[in-house]
Amino acid sequence: MPPRAQSPERTLVIVSHTHWDREWYAPFEVMRARLVRMMDRLIAFLDETPSFPCFVLDGHMLCLEDYLELRPERRDDIVRLVQGGRLVIGPNYVLPDEFLIGTESWVRNLMLGLRAARAFGQPMAVGYSPDAFGHIAHLPAILRGFGLDAVVIWRGVGEEADSNEFRWASPDGSEVLAVYLRHSYSFGRDLPCEPHALHTRLRAALDQLVPHAPTPYVLLPCGDDHRPPQEDLPRIVEMANELLPDVRVVQADYGSYVRWVREALGDDVQSLPRLEGEFRSGRRSNVLAGVLSARMWIKQRYQECEDLLARWAAPFSTWAHVLQSFNGGLPRRPADHALLEHAWRLLLQNAPHDSICGCSIDQVHEEMRPRFDRAQQLGEEVLGEALRVLAGCAAPAGGGTYVVVFNSEGGPRDDFCTAQLPLVDGQPPEALEDPHGGRFPVQVLSLERERGRALVGFVAPQVPGHGLKAFRVLGGAPWTPALPRVGTAIENDFFRVEVDRGIGALTVLDKRTRRVYRGLNRFVDGGDAGDEYNYAPPRADRLVDRPAARAQATVLEVGPARWALEVRMVYALPASLDGDGQGRSHRTVECPIRTRIYLYAGVPRIDIETEVENRACDHRLRVHFPSGLRTDHVWAEQHLGAVRRAIDLPPHLATDCEMPVGTQPQKSFCAVEADGTGLMLANRGLPEYEALREADGTVTLALTLLRCVGWLSRPDLSPWRRGPAGPSLPTPGAQMLGRWTFHYSIVPYVGTWEGAMPHAHRFARPLRAVCPRDGNGLLGTTTALLEVEPAQLVVSTVKLSEDSRGVVVRVYNAASEPVTGRLRLFAGSGPVEELDLDEAPISAVPSEEGWVHLDLRPNQVRTFLFSFPGR
Repeated sequence: MPPRAQSPERTLVIVSHTHWDREWYAPFEVMRARLVRMMDRLIAFLDETPSFPCFVLDGHMLCLEDYLELRPERRDDIVRLVQGGRLVIGPNYVLPDEFLIGTESWVRNLMLGLRAARAFGQPMAVGYSPDAFGHIAHLPAILRGFGLDAVVIWRGVGEEADSNEFRWASPDGSEVLAVYLRHSYSFGRDLPCEPHALHTRLRAALDQLVPHAPTPYVLLPCGDDHRPPQEDLPRIVEMANELLPDVRVVQADYGSYVRWVREALGDDVQSLPRLEGEFRSGRRSNVLAGVLSARMWIKQRYQECEDLLARWAAPFSTWAHVLQSFNGGLPRRPADHALLEHAWRLLLQNAPHDSICGCSIDQVHEEMRPRFDRAQQLGEEVLGEALRVLAGCAAPAGGGTYVVVFNSEGGPRDDFCTAQLPLVDGQPPEALEDPHGGRFPVQVLSLERERGRALVGFVAPQVPGHGLKAFRVLGGAPWTPALPRVGTAIENDFFRVEVDRGIGALTVLDKRTRRVYRGLNRFVDGGDAGDEYNYAPPRADRLVDRPAARAQATVLEVGPARWALEVRMVYALPASLDGDGQGRSHRTVECPIRTRIYLYAGVPRIDIETEVENRACDHRLRVHFPSGLRTDHVWAEQHLGAVRRAIDLPPHLATDCEMPVGTQPQKSFCAVEADGTGLMLANRGLPEYEALREADGTVTLALTLLRCVGWLSRPDLSPWRRGPAGPSLPTPGAQMLGRWTFHYSIVPYVGTWEGAMPHAHRFARPLRAVCPRDGNGLLGTTTALLEVEPAQLVVSTVKLSEDSRGVVVRVYNAASEPVTGRLRLFAGSGPVEELDLDEAPISAVPSEEGWVHLDLRPNQVRTFLFSFPGR
């Protein structure tokens, strides 16, 4: 029974917990050694102390998985404590950074976490994100998809929240009860056992909490980083009830607290304030925005692996299994399903906020590399086998050489693709033929005569969305490689791109609108006196925005499929900060930059690959894209759509924990638009951008490539951040010395970002091609695994269901308005059900000739299960 709180009596609910970082200022195995000792003592203590009601194990299951890997004999003890309500576990697998992982990582994180917790007992039925560096707009929708209607949050909530509890809504209207840890998850740590000190401490806490409490209940979390329970807490609770006659003090867990708050509100839950969208304010807590760009290689690799698993390996291996099981239904948990689950676990082990954010010691991040490698190896192996099976089924029987092109995104899609093709009569192929007899030229990129093959590029036309298209390889003609020539411009049917050799930037003419964009792709470097958590320019900063000498420009390729312009320049950058760290060194080092600009026949994008040889320390390198547009906001893709953010910053107050900054997170694009014209900047794994307002009022998009610092945390970065964010430890690896490669794309457009969005998704996930050894013609030469329309509906994954009952399709409406559409799965002739994100049934869904008709609210996500005969 909940404690009764009668006015004016208050109930102070103390929650004993720990926050366990798997790796941070010490590497994983060091932290695990401490975890094992803590857990051993915790089990013994809970058994010895029946008066200690419960302990919350940080809301994630990986720490328990790590413990039981070394202590499997304690599993029964854990089961007993969980089922007795003494040890509270779940619902997450890890506590991730919310912005840097994607939708499917979030789904897999909660799916793995809840399933792992249920193996021991009842999971904590409250979302838990107590230390994430800000909170994403779509988290309420994701949590509700798992049946979680409340969440505990902290960082990023600003002055808009005056209440300890409020209703938090996603753009689709999904709501959760937000329990806001106004003073962090460690507000009640180390409560004193001396009566006067305890009375003073609790009165001070109540004075800060009660004015913001919408019910008689207030929450005091008792715990901190890597802490065991405070063992004298039962005695402290007893003493507190004697010292505070007007307050009832109890020890409980978060689930009980949420339940009591709801009971107290009764029918007045709707009276709580309703807040919408993301939380990234530094007014009351550190958001630590610089983690978006610390150790950028981590962000690039995580995005690459997540795309591989969710958008490539899962869908196409599912398709291959469907084909191979026509006579016997889908197999029970095929090997690929198990392999991909293991790959997801490895990837998610790199998702905790201290790991993916790049804000740990060097050893931690070096140990992340093999996890990325293993996840990628598994994903590529599963995908490679699936594409070989599908390619053989798409190529017609009866001879001839075919290349099969695969598309992971919506379509139909015209896009550039590369493939290794066999030589024809000792010569490279000269063209491809589509199923209707159309001929398309290939461009030889390299030739390996001794291995009998050529690497070719071509624009594959009208490749179905989430599907494939087979092309017959034609002829063979003598080939002489084109020699690079000095030149400053390339063009296709959409754009003319010319380099200004003085500053190394690009001028782009959009032939469709006659609009000219100047100064694009200009590299701008400034000092950084901050740390892994926060960018902080030195007081005497010095920007370097042009090369030390005129850039060298070379035209490398001139079609017929691709045009390539290479620009080489050298930036003379200050070697580091100066002696007192207040300015940049007068000594400079040469940092070569090589950037290649690509245009393709019939593709309205300008793709860019930039390679930087970084030899400087303590700096931030960004690339600027002036839009020439005047607007007060920018659009940035997030998990289930795009969020609109103001360009102008809020005023800086002396009481702020952090200075407001313009750097913000994105997924595959950001965009500015005005009067029906827009400029979109797409990227692969580069999550930090800033929208800069120029003196003439126009907006420039700045994309961060490198942020190079040498400390995990500095003691004080005023005014950028007050106080430290962690221990002051050197991190030479965070200086990012060495050679790094970045991919991004310019997408000028007419209309709105919703119409241009598919180009960003196509850039993020290029076409793949396979040349099968032989074909059986089981599939048509142009086939889709999934048909979805309209383009605003985005498929986040297609996969085998966890219980192998059928195929799961997850789709969301990325647009800012409601959308009506439909989808159809290849060979899906059986019944269709709608599922929640945990793959529990919601209801049957009617279909007509295989089509499922959809009505989706803005940014709403829905999941469907397609069953097959015999299952």
